[in-house]
Amino acid sequence: MKALLADIGGTNARFALLRGAVHGPHLILPVAGFATVEDAVARALGHLAPEGGVETAVLALAGPVVTEPVRMTNAPWEVSAAALGARFGFGRVRLVNDFLAQAYALPHLASDDLLPIGGGRAATGAPMLVLGPGTGLGMAGFLPGPGLAISTEGGHAGLAPTDAREDAVVAALRARCGRAGAEEALSGRGLANLHAIVAGLRGAAVPERDAAEVVAAAAHCAVAAEALDLFLDFCAGFAGDMALAWGARGGVFLAGGILPRLAARLDSSRFRARFEAKAPMQDWIAGVPLRLVMHEAPAFLGLAALARLTEA
Repeated sequence: MKALLADIGGTNARFALLRGAVHGPHLILPVAGFATVEDAVARALGHLAPEGGVETAVLALAGPVVTEPVRMTNAPWEVSAAALGARFGFGRVRLVNDFLAQAYALPHLASDDLLPIGGGRAATGAPMLVLGPGTGLGMAGFLPGPGLAISTEGGHAGLAPTDAREDAVVAALRARCGRAGAEEALSGRGLANLHAIVAGLRGAAVPERDAAEVVAAAAHCAVAAEALDLFLDFCAGFAGDMALAWGARGGVFLAGGILPRLAARLDSSRFRARFEAKAPMQDWIAGVPLRLVMHEAPAFLGLAALARLTEA
């Protein structure tokens, strides 16, 4: 089997070629550099499989995959399985949500791929949950018994403050964005939103910063440091809320493009305490394992598993 695998977010499109059971190195292309997904796929195939013969394509897309063409949430591309098959001669094309691929990767992650945050022990056969901020905020569940992943749009659930300071932040987020959805705080643009809001609440004259600039400035700028702390606190609380909603006693896994890069900054005790602060269910959630996914490209483990299912 030769299959093209693609993990397409709002910023980057990552491609790899699966040959049998092994996929090769990744090719990373900027989404903004291509007018259409077909243009990006053509470039990827020319680089990864110039000899041709690719029979299957499995694409993970950052957005709800319900009807075609799929319109991505944070990018201008529209994606059609029929159009891709017709242009490139694929016999089989499968389109899935990007975090569905992350969920299918969960059974294939090794212990070295995971950084524990606190304790907990997975309940055998219990639901698992993967979520994480990147260009947006993705989330999907996995049911180990049937080996079934479930895509969601849970990243657009509301954000829950826990004290007066966070009340003020969420009110400002609502005023800035029209709605205080979790993704408006827990994403790349969300971190930039939090930085601007903290500056406004403090009356501080600081430059606007994007997510990477906020992280870089946190070591020397109080506004950036507070924004980053808020980001991590909100992320921990949101992960705990979603663990309750999903009954995720099999574990909660934190992935995406941002959190693994903050591993050195993350205070495990503080993060875990916020994750567990769910009275009267704190004893229940104390048993839920919380893991940071450190694998460099976990979606491709899931995409490979999906490619094998597609061929079956």
